[in-house]
Amino acid sequence: MSLSTRPEESRVERPPDYGDYRPPRTTAEGGATMLLSGVFLAGAIVTLGLAVYTKLADVRTFGQIQNLLVFAVALLLIAIYLLLWEVALRMIARSDD
Repeated sequence: MSLSTRPEESRVERPPDYGDYRPPRTTAEGGATMLLSGVFLAGAIVTLGLAVYTKLADVRTFGQIQNLLVFAVALLLIAIYLLLWEVALRMIARSDD
């Protein structure tokens, strides 16, 4: 019986290449932006509701109707801007993959 003795291949472990390393996405990257957009959208809806209530009840308690409408439109534009920003960030993240 002959046993062949081959030297075991010594495997040299190379350090990992961190050049392409990307940390995992967290929910904070997209979640906070979406939450903030939702808060502004909710504010716009509440302000529009106050404007409609003021018009229907003919009450000036909440301020002039025009001021409420301008404020509601401003909140709505901020919410839309944040939502579009989030969509752009997600598209950029997908294109990197």
